[in-house]
Amino acid sequence: MRSIFLAAVLFLILFSGCSSTYRLNNFHSKEEFYEDFNHSVKSKEVKITLTNDSSFISTDGIVIENDTLSTSSKLEEKKNRRFALLDIAEINYISNEYKSASVLLKNDEELRVENIRIFPDSIHFVEIKSLITINDIPIDKVKKAGYKNRWINIFPGAIAGLLSGGIIGLLRGKAITNSHGESQELMGSLFGASVGLITGGIVGYILGYTINYQFNP
Repeated sequence: MRSIFLAAVLFLILFSGCSSTYRLNNFHSKEEFYEDFNHSVKSKEVKITLTNDSSFISTDGIVIENDTLSTSSKLEEKKNRRFALLDIAEINYISNEYKSASVLLKNDEELRVENIRIFPDSIHFVEIKSLITINDIPIDKVKKAGYKNRWINIFPGAIAGLLSGGIIGLLRGKAITNSHGESQELMGSLFGASVGLITGGIVGYILGYTINYQFNP
C-alpha cells in the first residue's frame, strides 16, 4: 500500500500544473491576443465560460472579430418528402442497404435522403439538410475559453508512469524472494516500469494539457 501511495504522489507531482493560461497582458496588443487565440483554437473543441459562470462547448468553429466571439454549430434538419417518380432524374445509393442516397431531381436540385420507400408512381423519403447556426457573443461577456491538447501529454505521462511503475515494482520486488533467497528488485522494477510506461502514456492522453485564454476576471 505504501508503495502505491508513493507512486501516486510522484505521478500527481509530475502532472501538477498541466495547463497554461494566456491573458491580454502576455501580448503586445489586443489584436495580437485575438490573433493568437483564433489560430490556436482553429478546428478544436473549445469550452467557453461566460462572466455569469455558465458554459458551453463549441465543436464546429470559433473566432474573434471586432470584439465579438462567434461560434458556429452544425445542425441537421430532417423533413418527410414525396415526389412523383417522373420528377426523379437519378438515385445514387450511398450504401448497399439502399436506405440512404443522393437524389437528383429533373430540375437539377440534389437532395441527401434516407429511409427511402419507392411506390409504383412515387417515391417517399426523409430529406436531410445541414444547417449552420452562428452565435455572436460580445467579448466582455466572455470569461475564458479553453481546450485540451491531448497529444502533448503522452510523453510526460509515459515518463511519470515509467518512474511510478518502477518505484512500485522496486518496492514490491524487495518483498519477494526466490528459492535461492534472492530478492526480485530488478525484475519487479523493470516490469513495473514497462507497465507504467504504457499506462502513463494512456493516462496522459486522457488527462490532456489544458490551454486557457482568459478574457475577463
